[in-house]
Amino acid sequence: MENICTLEVTNDQLILIQQALDMYSRIGIGQLDVIKNHPSFQMSLEEACRPVKTPEVGDRTPQGTIIKIKRGHALITGSVKNGSWNEEHEWKKLKDVRLSVDYSKYHEIRDQVDTIFADGRNLLWQDFKYGKNGGYGIYSDKVDETCRVAYDLYQVIRHEFWKKNPNRSFSTVDSSLHLTSKNSDLIVCKLDMDIDKVRDLKLKEIGI
Repeated sequence: MENICTLEVTNDQLILIQQALDMYSRIGIGQLDVIKNHPSFQMSLEEACRPVKTPEVGDRTPQGTIIKIKRGHALITGSVKNGSWNEEHEWKKLKDVRLSVDYSKYHEIRDQVDTIFADGRNLLWQDFKYGKNGGYGIYSDKVDETCRVAYDLYQVIRHEFWKKNPNRSFSTVDSSLHLTSKNSDLIVCKLDMDIDKVRDLKLKEIGI
């Protein structure tokens, strides 16, 4: 008889668990390139590829191009206010101006990393016929069973978020489940329990 465990988390925390399960299963089938998409690596590489210089007229920023510099301020085309694009130009202090990432350099480095990961994966497998985008399927007998367990957990969570989406489509991969691991039928995920209700239950458990 399997012990059934319960974990209570917020929706955001559940999304992080979902992402971790996805990454674990992908690494297990040889898609080591997903590692470079971890937010820590993305953030570090973007900053490393952001020009470090005094802003000049013509330089690009995330919100637009610098068209004038005057008295320690830069006039930038367009601006983002309240999450929406605004056509009006905006003056910003030069010390607060961040230049746009050099995405040519950014993608060049990521391509180099893909090659390194592919070589490392093939070396670990001692199987050298796979290129950058190669790998085993999730149901291959060469893939550890824990990858399929992680994938099934990921599927269930993904499907629950799909059910809560008012604009869901039955043509997307998250609209159905294909569970194959042992005890996958015991996986249960429930979303959107009221946070105040959770706190009340926790307080009741400790007698407050």
